[in-house]
Amino acid sequence: MSSMELIKKLRDTTGSGIVDCKKALSENNNDVEAAIKWLREKGILKAQKKQDRETNEGVVSFYNNTSNTDLTVCKIKCETDFVAKNDDFLSFADTLSKAIHDDKSINDNGNDKDLVNLKINDKSLGDCLTDLISKIGENIQIVSYKKYYSENSIFISYLHNKYNSNCSKIGSVVEISTDDQDHALKLVDELKVIAMQISAMKPMGIDENSINPKILEDEKDIILKQINNNVPDDKKDQIIKGKLNKFLKENTLLGQALITDPKKNVSSFLSEISKNNNISLNITSMDLYTI
Repeated sequence: MSSMELIKKLRDTTGSGIVDCKKALSENNNDVEAAIKWLREKGILKAQKKQDRETNEGVVSFYNNTSNTDLTVCKIKCETDFVAKNDDFLSFADTLSKAIHDDKSINDNGNDKDLVNLKINDKSLGDCLTDLISKIGENIQIVSYKKYYSENSIFISYLHNKYNSNCSKIGSVVEISTDDQDHALKLVDELKVIAMQISAMKPMGIDENSINPKILEDEKDIILKQINNNVPDDKKDQIIKGKLNKFLKENTLLGQALITDPKKNVSSFLSEISKNNNISLNITSMDLYTI
């Protein structure tokens, strides 16, 4: 091969710049494999310098989200929105989510510390990260991941303003338990609005029982301070109860007005579908992912 052909091959393989490729080949007697190793070693040095830089952008990446019974979500951060939309970064997010999904030896949820032994196309995750950081020039962090699977539930996911078919800055998953999974799977399109509701309205919990009691106590204190001191105690109790009920309706998934039909709340919408299909449907968990 000519020197330009070697440079092109090395550049296509590693994604490194022309100057770096020329130097790598020069340092290694035009041995492409040795040059790749040399670039990786240099990349490691570059990547290490970027490890402490802040990551405020990134994506929520879903794998197998069309199955509704078995999916994985991974949250990956980078430094800029430009890189978050970069094809190399999005491809890595897709590949990583699939690798996590397929590896049955790791925990069902965790962070980068739970992925130290993960392999991606026979390479360690650490090496893959180093290569990508070197190539795109930004710090990348795996924040968290979660696997979803149940024989008694369906999982409905939603990605808002997608960067590709699997990645976005906002995503949600709602778990709906049922006594007839096969029938419930036929209702996914109808139930999709509940996952959309979570992304759009960001409820604090499914119902009152799933909201931190301290939040309700704080809200009660705020209401009390807003009430005129001249109001009788029995009236104060009524006002507090009424305003707390309003707070719960606005901040719990089941209490919120349905985004596609505000005359219904999510609870009555779900009950209506259950009744019309003679099936049990109950929301048992929800997750909102944001960058």
